[in-house]
Amino acid sequence: MNLVIIVRLEITFSGITNDSKDPSIDTFRSTTLPILKQFGVPAEGLELKIESRGVAPKGGGEVVLSVPMVPNSLKAIKWVDEGLVKRIRGVSFSTRVSVQFENTMIHAARGILNPFLSDVHIFTDHKAGAQAGMSPGYGISLVAETTSGCVISVDTAVSYSRGEDDADLEDDRKDLIPAEEVGEQIASALLGEIKQGGVVDSTHQGLLFLLCALCPKDVSEVRVGKLSPYGIEALRHIRDFLGVKFVMKPDASTGTVNLMCLGSGFQNLSRKVS
Repeated sequence: MNLVIIVRLEITFSGITNDSKDPSIDTFRSTTLPILKQFGVPAEGLELKIESRGVAPKGGGEVVLSVPMVPNSLKAIKWVDEGLVKRIRGVSFSTRVSVQFENTMIHAARGILNPFLSDVHIFTDHKAGAQAGMSPGYGISLVAETTSGCVISVDTAVSYSRGEDDADLEDDRKDLIPAEEVGEQIASALLGEIKQGGVVDSTHQGLLFLLCALCPKDVSEVRVGKLSPYGIEALRHIRDFLGVKFVMKPDASTGTVNLMCLGSGFQNLSRKVS
């Protein structure tokens, strides 16, 4: 019997691409995808295209995710050295508002980051028309790249609340966080993520643990900063559903935590068999 080989999976998602609660589409592209590559997901064919942006409440964004077939299984890794930050990159965006919001955020963020590092570049992505979704908003995503290949990210977005009608939007305009404050807050948040150490930021702890658990029956070792509530819940779910338990060794000198596990041996069943 032959099974169909899935060479490449391409999915189109629509809705909200940037908000203040979840990792943005920019973070997914700049940080999540590189983490997948660390575990053996082929780089060729792994990409995310932003066709349009969408913020709350009405969304209107669209992205296309392409994922190549993983050969057999992921690979176990030892990833414990975060290295030193060598550069910071970022993307600011605005939809249905003036591009000046982006310039203000970038200037404020650079004012905090440049005293620590000169290699800071934040690009603008101003959307208009059909590419701007259906609601006004703005935001920024920052990524610290290290000498050992780690990417530490933070992001946020500002938009109007999910009101029942357009009249609610008028009341919310007065409560929006000023663009300058947004830039300062996100830059400070990035410095906080860097300070806590680890090979990933707190947002990606759960994904890191899951990838380790899905590896072959070999030992993976990773290091993270302070365990986030989401990371802790991910460890519990991995234990319950995959039967994989992690050995944790806190390092009091750095405030980080080393975690080791034996992978579950999960394999790609879409490969051709006979």
